[in-house]
Amino acid sequence: MDGAKGGGTAAEQRLIADTVAAYARRPQLVALCCGIQRYAWGDRRFIPNLLGAPGPSDQPQAELWIGAHPDLPAAACLGALRVPLDQLIAAAPAHILGDAAVRRFGTALPFLFKVLAAATPLSIQAHPNRADAERGFAREHRLGRPLGNPKRSYRDRNHKPELLVALTDFHALRGFRPLDEIAHELARYPSLGDLARDFDGSQDALRRLYADFMRLPQPAVDDLLAPVVALSRRRAQDPNDPGQARCHWLLRAHGQFTQDGHYDRGLLSVLLLNLLHLRPGDAIFLPAGELHSYLAGAGLELMANSNNVLRGGLTDKHIDVDALLSVLHLDPHAPEILRPATLQGDRRWQVYAPPAAEFALYRLRLEAGSRADFTPAAVALGLVLDGDTVITGGDARLVARQGESFLSPAAVGALRFASTAGADVAIATVPTAL
Repeated sequence: MDGAKGGGTAAEQRLIADTVAAYARRPQLVALCCGIQRYAWGDRRFIPNLLGAPGPSDQPQAELWIGAHPDLPAAACLGALRVPLDQLIAAAPAHILGDAAVRRFGTALPFLFKVLAAATPLSIQAHPNRADAERGFAREHRLGRPLGNPKRSYRDRNHKPELLVALTDFHALRGFRPLDEIAHELARYPSLGDLARDFDGSQDALRRLYADFMRLPQPAVDDLLAPVVALSRRRAQDPNDPGQARCHWLLRAHGQFTQDGHYDRGLLSVLLLNLLHLRPGDAIFLPAGELHSYLAGAGLELMANSNNVLRGGLTDKHIDVDALLSVLHLDPHAPEILRPATLQGDRRWQVYAPPAAEFALYRLRLEAGSRADFTPAAVALGLVLDGDTVITGGDARLVARQGESFLSPAAVGALRFASTAGADVAIATVPTAL
């Protein structure tokens, strides 16, 4: 069920205001109704299945948003009312977020929690750091671009470090490959010889190569990439070619994004970036400026509360090359696959705590007839991935089933999860050390 914004008559508005005020005086566990982003790359099955739909959706369902970002805030289910979560938090930020979280992050929810399900590749993209986001947001405001303008890259003033935890087999491009691998790859494609002529295997040369290519006029891009696609077709048919999988993804992206004989410039990034295959439970962390693309699969995303995206191809959306290059972080290396730790030696709890101040992810697998206790450091948002659980906190009790989400305000404190048949629960909160 999509989140709903408050509205209606004056009497309805008063009822909402009174309900929010009552909740602010006594915050408690509450169910959330969350909205779905129907981007074209979305899968039609995973999120509908999670939410208990009888069959695939007739439209792509790309992201389930569990958070308070103004682009699509979840709604708190307060009796018969659906109150946007950002509005609820604004009424009692210290009680809902926690005093320490408010001191550090302000009065907005510091993170955004999502389920992502990709059937086709997302755009090649990077996210800004906080200073770049402030500057970029202000610049686009000065240019008179409203937030809904398709040529706008900055939707807010926040940075967007990001954690992705695979729920299925998950394929991604993440960060520039080691320099020797890039040199070897470029040498496989004669049409890229002129582009790579001055590539001496250094980081500075890689930055120049990428910037020069991204600024080429479209006819020159077509001339370079047409032979790359042709050779990749031959390589993809050779089971002994170590680059067969990469060629498969390049051809898949080509089939989707090449239009009217014009080649998408993001195809070069398929050659330059690390290609990853994550198994369920594997994770990657994306700091600011890290060029990446999610190719296919479903996962949990947890990030700072932002929707800023600077694109570099594999898209029909706006590409601001100068803005992308200004935030791009070049550190060519093989990326680390993150695997969870356990919470205080309890194997039922998996913990993903990347180097981000705003968020950490906990995953609880309860066996039938068991229970577990958890005390978040601040506000917590949860999602039941499988089974059902009874959650108690303070003097409130909430039953949450597969696909259902919930808010636990900081004022609630300790939580207890119990399940008669077993459950798999994901919980987003802030790191223990605020």
